[in-house]
Amino acid sequence: MRVPIPVVLFLVLTVVGGIWWKNTRHMDFLTEPSAQELEQTRLGVEKHLAELVQLPIPQIPEPLPPPPPPEPAPPVVPEKPVVDLGDLKSTVTLQDYAKLVPQGAGALIELAMALEARGEFMRASLAWERVLDLSKPTTAQLATALSAIKRLRPTLPDWNAKPESAITLRLQVTVGKKLSQALTENLNSLAKAIELASSKIVKIETKVSTTKSTKTQNTLLVSMAGTTKKPTTSEAITTSATPETLRHDILKIVFQIVANHLRESTTYSPVPAMNDGDSPEEALEFHFTRLCWQEFATGMNFPPKKKE
Repeated sequence: MRVPIPVVLFLVLTVVGGIWWKNTRHMDFLTEPSAQELEQTRLGVEKHLAELVQLPIPQIPEPLPPPPPPEPAPPVVPEKPVVDLGDLKSTVTLQDYAKLVPQGAGALIELAMALEARGEFMRASLAWERVLDLSKPTTAQLATALSAIKRLRPTLPDWNAKPESAITLRLQVTVGKKLSQALTENLNSLAKAIELASSKIVKIETKVSTTKSTKTQNTLLVSMAGTTKKPTTSEAITTSATPETLRHDILKIVFQIVANHLRESTTYSPVPAMNDGDSPEEALEFHFTRLCWQEFATGMNFPPKKKE
């Protein structure tokens, strides 16, 4: 059953009017408030405002610092290609690694270092020697190779372990009478020094000749030849009569003879020069590779060309 609309309106107005009348029937809206009432109202408002002022001010959190920028990624270093060490079971020869020369001195140095790391010191020494005698190294690469050869060669056995297979060279020294006695006493040790420098690839036969000319008494003439009739190679300098000076000067001349022959008769790289103060004995051992010693001794023993 539906309630008539007039009844609903009457009830709503009665409820609202009754509530308003009940709560406002004691209020006087027409009379102005007294000074005392206004003061009480003012004090109440001030008290309420004071309470509001004492309320804690909300703390605004400080903004967080921006995150640090990401660290740059480390540069990508390409892995070095694995060095091909070749067949480590094959027989070692003096010509080893000559085929790698077109790759440059740097490739030979990397190979030599890799062979050393594997404990293949004989093969490593040959790779270092190819830097000297067949490649075209920079000054720094040449110094590195020389240093490595000086370090390795004394630890290795002589290349030629069979004295009967050594290549014979004849060392002839011509001096004045004053120098002959000092020379004779040192000639055998000189021959052994040259043989050791070549890793016993060569065998040295010695001969001393004396000149009677008074003008050449302090002249030292050194000649080297093979066992054939090929013309000898010789150098001459002025020297003193002390055994130490003779030994130094003869070995220095031998160094020059070998270097000149390799420069003029072969295609090997120029031999590193012997500087002032260098030991000629060490220069003979370390500046000439064993392959160059074999080439020199073999070349000195070639039979002379027949005239057509």
